Order: sequence, then structure tokens, then C-alpha cells
Amino acid sequence: MSSHHIVRENQEPALLVEDFAALSEEYLGQLLEWSPTIITSLENLDYFLTRDIKVDILYGVEKISEAQEEIKYLPRTANFWKDTLAYLVENKYKAVNIMAHALQEDFLIAAEAINSVVFVKNVRYVIVRSRYEKWKTAGQKMFIDPAQVKSFNGLKYISDTIFEVEQEGFVHIEMNSDKFIFVGEEI
Repeated sequence: MSSHHIVRENQEPALLVEDFAALSEEYLGQLLEWSPTIITSLENLDYFLTRDIKVDILYGVEKISEAQEEIKYLPRTANFWKDTLAYLVENKYKAVNIMAHALQEDFLIAAEAINSVVFVKNVRYVIVRSRYEKWKTAGQKMFIDPAQVKSFNGLKYISDTIFEVEQEGFVHIEMNSDKFIFVGEEI
């Protein structure tokens, strides 16, 4: 029996791709290792086709002849983020990795129902509520809206939304509200 297998049926995080350049090829390869459900738009289809990567769902178009076999089509009703996240929640996905040009408030809409990680320009953002705690290495940059921060330990404020880990160990951040917010880290 082989130890290599493909996991399906919503066990692995889906992958929503607006911007395939949001991550390095190497990091994207790591996300693809477990064959996630890939949802993207027509603008990104060639990227996947030339790399022989199977796209599962194509957003916002009707059937096209040059697409891969057995591809599903998700119609446009609102916008890419609202429609694709609603699809994932409706189909009971537990997690999603999102590759985007920029952070969007739309990502927070489904935060209650689905665990989301967002990649923008080689920064990994998690969506958290109330507090954040994680082991970090010294000097690592973190990106948080300081207006959302009530208190923090293990970090020093640099400027704008940039914080830096002071020393290796746990960083603790307590938010000043119970709303979902983005906490970014260098990757």
C-alpha cells in the first residue's frame, strides 16, 4: 500500500487564486501538495494550464473550450471574493488559502464559518478575533493595524502597520474589539 495519497472531500484548505504572484512558486508548490480544490478566474487559467495544474472551479464564465476536462463553473453574482467564499461555506469547506493582490474586507465576511489564510505580496495574513499568540523568531516583521491593538508583548512597534519580534519566543497580541482583523507575518 502506498503512503502517498490524494485527500479530497473538503479535508484540505481550498485555494482561491486572484493573484498567482502573491506567493513564490516554491511556497505555492507547498500549498498544492495535497491537491486542494483550486478556484480561479479566466485571467489566471493560462498560468495553471501551462504548469499542468488542475483547476477545479472557474469563476465568472460559462463553459469555455480550452479549459480542462471536468471543470466546474461558478457564475458571477456579486464579486470574486463574495461568490467564491459563499460557495466554500455552502459546500462546508473548513479552511481556505487565498492568494490576492490586496487585503479585502470581503475576506472577513466568511471568517466565522471558514478558517482563512490570506497571502498578499509574500506576507501571510491570518484572520483573528480578540487575541493572537504564536512562537516567532527574533527580527521577524509582523503587520497589524495598531488601531486594533489593545496590548502586545514580544513585539516592538516600528511604523504604520509594522511591528518587529524582539526576541525568539511567544508574541502575544490582544485586540481592542471582538471583530475579526488581519495579522500578517513575513514568509
